[in-house]
Amino acid sequence: MMLPEWLEAPYQLASQWRHNRAFHHALLLTGTNGVGQHFFAERLAKLLLCENIAKAPCGVCHSCELAKAETHPDWLTLDGSQGTIKVDAVRQVVSKVSNKPQLGHTKVVLIYDAHNMNINAANAILKALEEPPSSTYFLLTSNTSRSLMPTIISRCQRLTLANPTTEQTIHWLQQEGKQGAGELLWFSQSPFRLLQLAESSSAEMMQSLPADLSRWLGGEIRSDELVASVNNERLRDFVDGVSALIHIALNYSVTGSCQKDVKNTVENLLTHYDLYRLMTISSNLTQLKADLDKTHLNPTIQLIGELNSW
Repeated sequence: MMLPEWLEAPYQLASQWRHNRAFHHALLLTGTNGVGQHFFAERLAKLLLCENIAKAPCGVCHSCELAKAETHPDWLTLDGSQGTIKVDAVRQVVSKVSNKPQLGHTKVVLIYDAHNMNINAANAILKALEEPPSSTYFLLTSNTSRSLMPTIISRCQRLTLANPTTEQTIHWLQQEGKQGAGELLWFSQSPFRLLQLAESSSAEMMQSLPADLSRWLGGEIRSDELVASVNNERLRDFVDGVSALIHIALNYSVTGSCQKDVKNTVENLLTHYDLYRLMTISSNLTQLKADLDKTHLNPTIQLIGELNSW
C-alpha cells in the first residue's frame, strides 16, 4: 500500500529524526479514528528496524525483509483494537525488550489503541517509558488520548496526524482500486474506515442504504425487507449507517447543507420526524448496539423491533 498524501509530511519528519539519530524513545501518534495511525505506526516500525540508518528503510537488509514478512523477532505488538490490553500482556512484552535485540540494533514495541490499556497495564508500560530499555522504541497510537494517563503522555513525544481533504481521500481510494468507496463519504470522512468498509461484506448494503431507507420511510418496503441483507456480521454497520444519516439530518436542520447523495433521504427523515424524535431514535440505536451482545434475542429481530417503534 502506498503512503497516502496526507501522511507524507509527518513521515518525512520522522525519517529525519531517525536519520539524525534523534528519534524519541516513545512516540504517541494521535488523530481521528481511521486517519491512518496504525498504518503509519507500522511504517515507522520498519523505518526504525532497518539496519541501514542512513538509508532507512532500505528494503533490502535482513531486518527489512523480516519486517515486510511480519516475522521480525524484535517487533513486538500490543493490540488494543480488539479490546482491553491487560497487565500480563504488557509484562511479557517489557520482559522481552529488556534483553538485547535478537537481530540488528533496535527493538520496537507497537501499541495499537493504547487508550485501551487498563490501569495496571498502563502503570506497567509507564515504568518502561520512564526507564526505557536500551535501543528500544515505543510507538503508541490513539484516537482518544484523553483516556491515557497524563504521566504516559508526558513521557512521549506527540505527533498528530491531520485529516485529509475530501479530494485526497477520494484520490487515495481510487489508487487502492476502491472507486465505489467514495460514494460512502456521507458515512465517514476517514479514509481507512472507508477502505475497511469497501473491503467488507457490508459495502453493497451501505451503498444502497440511503435509498432503501427512503423507500422504507415512504412505505414502499416493510421493515423486514429493509433489513433483508443484514446478518450478524453486517448489523453493526447497518445501525451505524442509519445513525449517521440521522446525525446528518440533525445537522442539516441547523446548517441547511449536506452531501447531495443523501439529501433526499435526509429531507425524508425531517419530514417524518421532528428533531426531538430523531434525537431519541439516535439514542435508542446507540443503546441497541450496546445491548446486542447482552441479550439472547436474534439481533435482526431486535433491529426490526426498533424500526417498527419509529
